[in-house]
Amino acid sequence: MIRQCIRATVEIMSGHPSSPAMPGVNLGGWLVLERWMTPSVFAGTDATNEYELSKTTDGQARIQQHRQTFIQEADIKWLAQAGIRLLRLPIGYWVFEDQPPYISAKPQIDWLMDTAKRHGLQVLLDLHAAPGAQNASDHSGSGNTGNVQWYQRANQQKTTRILLGIADEYGGHPALWGIELLNEPLVATRRERWQLWWWARKMSRKLRAQLPSHVRIVASDCYQPAWWSGRVGSNTLDIHHYQCFSDTDNQATSLTYHRQVLDQRSDEYRDYAQQQPLIIGEWSATLPPGIASDDTEYAHCQSQLAVPANVDAWFYWSYKTESPGAWNFRDCHSKGWFDGMLSSR
Repeated sequence: MIRQCIRATVEIMSGHPSSPAMPGVNLGGWLVLERWMTPSVFAGTDATNEYELSKTTDGQARIQQHRQTFIQEADIKWLAQAGIRLLRLPIGYWVFEDQPPYISAKPQIDWLMDTAKRHGLQVLLDLHAAPGAQNASDHSGSGNTGNVQWYQRANQQKTTRILLGIADEYGGHPALWGIELLNEPLVATRRERWQLWWWARKMSRKLRAQLPSHVRIVASDCYQPAWWSGRVGSNTLDIHHYQCFSDTDNQATSLTYHRQVLDQRSDEYRDYAQQQPLIIGEWSATLPPGIASDDTEYAHCQSQLAVPANVDAWFYWSYKTESPGAWNFRDCHSKGWFDGMLSSR
């Protein structure tokens, strides 16, 4: 009864029972590891990221086993039947060949593209970990978390070659929905911002000349949407929407604050969507620990789904983790959080 009241209240407040955007999920923690998502893969080691794990005695064997078991055809079939239409696949720069200590993930990407096609899904290939690391996180392709070296010319040139290789290999595949240039690049200075903009502009022109017209080129907003909106040309702008990381979010003690933030951002998203196509490449029902519960996170999930933001697609982070909770789409789905919000097959 509480859930029905929450959903009815959200629909009345928003005026929309659901978002028109195409629904998707991220296949996070599969081909680019994050320890918090799959701690069992790291069990018994001091490794904090995939780079460190790969250098342990049996690390590469663990990674290969994980790749073979974490995502299987049953998962893709379930997602299609649940009403998911898009998959955002985080990949590393070791996509085509081993980049020691990283192991090539091409067999898994080939498999996913073909499997997605069989089940009527499309894939956004997201360069999540770039040469030199494009951000300071443990999932950005560096063994030295916090050390961003992507802005070095050699690393940018290598990134260009990898993206062109992805376009050449998968551009004609019927399951390809788009290619994302970089995931969440860290822009610490004005010079870096313009350097990234110039590189992305040139990169997009090269990709556009190589890709079919229906395949999207996606550019990250770098958590600075107001600056990047209107500066990505015909590309699709990717915004990541979270309300659980900032100090202000963590200090909030009620859902009212989070609803107000969501309303404000919804207005902003409508404005951004007038300047270029827009997607929410990552979002979650997760709330800060001080307010998080099944009921509050369910309500937060419903609020986000009901916001009439003019986005073309959204991708929940993430499809699954080893633990239940709001980061785990499959667990949330099993609890009815998406009932009536997805068109199941």
